[in-house]
Amino acid sequence: MPNFKAKKIKDISLPIKVGETEFVFKTKAQLGKTLVYTSIDNASFFIEINEKNNEFVIKIDKLTKITDLALMQKALECFEKTFCEEIISRAYHYNQFKELAGNVITSTNDFKELINSLDNAYLEIGFGSGRHLLYQASNNPQNTYIGIEIHKPSLIQVSKLAKDLKNIYLLDFDARIAIKELKESSLNGIFLHFPVPWDDAPYRRVVSNEFKDECLRVLKEGAFFELRSDSLMYAKYTKEIFGDLDYDYFKNKDARIISKYESRWLKMNKDIYDFVCYVKNKKNLKQELQNQKIEFIIDFNKLNFIKHIDKDFFVKISRIYDSENAKIIQLAYGGFDTPSSSYILCENNKEFKILFHDFCPNALNIKAFNKLKEFLE
Repeated sequence: MPNFKAKKIKDISLPIKVGETEFVFKTKAQLGKTLVYTSIDNASFFIEINEKNNEFVIKIDKLTKITDLALMQKALECFEKTFCEEIISRAYHYNQFKELAGNVITSTNDFKELINSLDNAYLEIGFGSGRHLLYQASNNPQNTYIGIEIHKPSLIQVSKLAKDLKNIYLLDFDARIAIKELKESSLNGIFLHFPVPWDDAPYRRVVSNEFKDECLRVLKEGAFFELRSDSLMYAKYTKEIFGDLDYDYFKNKDARIISKYESRWLKMNKDIYDFVCYVKNKKNLKQELQNQKIEFIIDFNKLNFIKHIDKDFFVKISRIYDSENAKIIQLAYGGFDTPSSSYILCENNKEFKILFHDFCPNALNIKAFNKLKEFLE
């Protein structure tokens, strides 16, 4: 993570805009730590200032870091020139060649606008090296391919490999949020190739009953969901979840394009399994209810460090930062195997606001926030 050290920091009077970088507000120091809300080129994050042993370490807050390393480096460089003196060391250097290509979408609002304008769209969850995604986009220019990948270096690499393809978009946010944002019947197909099998912990798999419901909601009539895996247990599990639909099931089926992982498995003489199911008679399928909205006003008199553990979810306030006329809560919440973390901005007599990342309205996150509401409203 890029950072630098300084002996002195000038008075930070905010808000201030320097070129394309804006420093919006800061929190008061807590245990030697201060957060500065920073915006640059439609991206936002906290710059973190840690005071220790008469020197300051300035870096990007881990929870709010973005994929675009070049933007974070540029913001740190601006912060250094604006507020810092007597630099001790630097572990960053802005390089324009590290900027992301223009095919990466970081805003859910931009994604909504895009997906609502597409006719022939396909989604790949966990594209890894991008071989399959790039192959499909190159050979089917009439279609649009949307890729999601949690591994940031892979996202950066594929964004550059796909820079000349006009029909690829990569999402830099949670796959669960992306699927929730899709309108009904918006996709022609969903690919899930070689996900982590979690054979010892199946509850951590991408595939679940909730995932199935979302697939049925967003896939068009006649569309498909395709799993490709080296795990027989995962393939059978997926068949159990989606088995009431029309499907095809293959072992060692020839593939037009072989992924990096598949090449490795084939050299080890491992079997590869394909499960492909098809959406038919969609009007008779159960559709998910509209997502609940979580809205309430936090009573500052009740605001405290909270830790609640239930049978299937938890919610924990781990830190509370003071800012001018507001408080920032650092919150962890959700399911034990799919936890989420957020910063929440709380102002007097106003609805709270989740900073930087959109709320993923799955069942366990909603339970966690309803419990938080009991404690704090």
